[in-house]
Amino acid sequence: MFALLIVPILVAGFMACHIHPVFSYKLHRYEGQYLYLKSAETGLKCFAIAFVICLAAHWLMPDNWSLPSGLASVLQHAGISDQDETLRTSWFLVLSTLTCLSPWVLKCSALLRLRMRSGVWNPHLFIIQELLDDSPLDDLLFRLSIENKDVMLMMDDRKVYVGKIISMGEPSETLGMDQDISIMPLMSGYRDKDTLRVNFTTDYEQVDAEIYLSLRQEAIVSATEFNFKAYRTWQQSRRKPRRKPSPGLQPRSLRRPSDTR
Repeated sequence: MFALLIVPILVAGFMACHIHPVFSYKLHRYEGQYLYLKSAETGLKCFAIAFVICLAAHWLMPDNWSLPSGLASVLQHAGISDQDETLRTSWFLVLSTLTCLSPWVLKCSALLRLRMRSGVWNPHLFIIQELLDDSPLDDLLFRLSIENKDVMLMMDDRKVYVGKIISMGEPSETLGMDQDISIMPLMSGYRDKDTLRVNFTTDYEQVDAEIYLSLRQEAIVSATEFNFKAYRTWQQSRRKPRRKPSPGLQPRSLRRPSDTR
């Protein structure tokens, strides 16, 4: 009978992976047999919690405690009248029920640990930031969105956008963070295929309206923080005409014979 506990263990593990504040975001990384093994691992944790609760209840309860009359009658109608068989069935039912309830215990304990680490009761941003540490692009986009800074994105079709990140795709069970991002563009243009110089052709600030643009994250070739002060400085330096050096400052090898007299 106790071999049937594998069913509530797997069910509890799968439920825990869905409601856990961290595992629910990492579920897209678990595929195939790894998902089954992760569910089994989490389910064993839930079973261990249920087993400890049962032992504590057995130690705290008096020895003359008996089954409730309703449960005893149900077992009798099921053909279980032997005392030892009744005891084993009772343990099986209690362990199965507590195992299926243990995922919420794991969730509460994980939230408390995250509260101690992050200092907030809603550690949503803290969890996502930890998950994005392994991807430089995701980490950069998330940091710029939190700090409300401008970003310059170059797409695979040489289109260039400058704007603020409004939102990023929430981690899902299958796709993770690699989804669409929404930006409010300030400027857009293209990168010249020969000189690789960025030419801005559209200024969205001239339009008295808020325009939002959705971009596929997998189509982003490069991303960087955009600094308008540095951009204006470079633009002014490009527009200034270069003055020719005076003959006296030219190297001797470049002077004409008349300049050395």
